[in-house]
Formats: sequence, structure tokens, C-alpha cells
Amino acid sequence: MIYKESDNRSMWIAPCRIPDKRYWTVEDWKALDLENYGDWKTAVEIFEDRIQYRYLDAIKELQRSDDEFYKQHHQRRFGFSMMALDCLIIETLAQFYEGFKDSEEAKHQPISLNNSQFYTRFLTQKSFILKDYFNQTAATIFYQQIRCGILHQAETRENSTIWYRDQDHPGKPFELLEDGKSLRIFWFNFHNLVKDEFDAYCTCLRTKQIPDYRANFIKKMDAICRVRS
Repeated sequence: MIYKESDNRSMWIAPCRIPDKRYWTVEDWKALDLENYGDWKTAVEIFEDRIQYRYLDAIKELQRSDDEFYKQHHQRRFGFSMMALDCLIIETLAQFYEGFKDSEEAKHQPISLNNSQFYTRFLTQKSFILKDYFNQTAATIFYQQIRCGILHQAETRENSTIWYRDQDHPGKPFELLEDGKSLRIFWFNFHNLVKDEFDAYCTCLRTKQIPDYRANFIKKMDAICRVRS
């Protein structure tokens, strides 16, 4: 949300973990000295709060409600909605890793990537955790049939489906179907991978393991805060 010029509040960029403060604002971001350790820690906290309170907490509440409903009715309801949110988290993480304002920016880089290539490269190469589970085939199917199906058609495409979990393999996040053309996603386990990916990235930002990721994080936050176009 962007307020009118007459409104003296700065744009909210994330709910805030500090109870009396309530929201992080653009002015909070602009005031940071990112060469200062304390301010850098705050910068990461702003990002954590943005993802945690906008997405991860929402998924947690959906999962809690789903579990309670299942106890009474032996029916699952919210796996589809949780996968939609996980797809959004993956998209925003991919943009943060690269320092892009949006996914379209990948088309204007020296190595031009369309949306599919940008997304699948994240799943197979750029991610910390997810790349250990995705090959190019699975990543392409996930992008086309899960991500694009849910976000553009409000349904999965082809024969891909979303299940709670594999009873025989409790930790499996997904499997390629026998036809080799579709996926069965086990949303409970898949979401745990997405959370692990988020945690790994936050650890990277705090410890400055990969300098480019820190610089790209600043670029993305600047774009969110309208510091750059």
C-alpha cells in the first residue's frame, strides 16, 4: 500500500516483530547504515518479518486449521492454498537472490532468461536446499503445472496433483509420476523444504557467506522501497 502525500505515514513494507512499532516502513529501511553490524541485523529482520508474517504465519494457521478439521472429518482442505503461498515465496526468494525488482528483469540481463528459465534455474542451481531435490525435468514440470497452473488458472495442470504426504515415504516432498510428465506434490513435506530454504538464506545474509547475495538483497529491498525504479 502507498499512502497519499497528505498522509504522514511512510509506506509499510512489513509487519514488525516489535509490538509497539507494529510495522516496518520505507523510512526504517532508508535510515539504515548497512555497513554497521547492528543496522545490517535490522535489515535482515525486516526481511524475515516480511516473509514470516505475510506468508509463513498464514501457512501455519492454514495448517493448524487443516489438522483440526481432519481430526473431526478425515478430510484435508487447505493444501492447495498453502502450495499457492509456497509458490509465491519461491518467486520472491528467487528475485532476492538475484537482486531483481521482478522476474521480468531476468530477460534484460546479459544472459537473458524467460520466466520459466529464471524460475527453474532457481530450483535447480541457485537455491540452497531445493536444488538437492529438483532436476531440470521436475523443475520444468513444477513451474508449468504447479506454479503457473495455480497462479494463472487456480488449478494444477495436466496430471499433477497435490497430496498431504506419502504414507510409505514420510519425508518425500514430491514424486515424478510414471508417465514422466507430471508431479505428485506432498505439500506438508514440500512446505518444510521451503521453510528450510528461507532459513538458509537468512543465515547466509547474517553471516555474509556469499557477498553477491548481500548486494543483491540490498538491490531488491531498494526496489521494494522505491529507492530504485
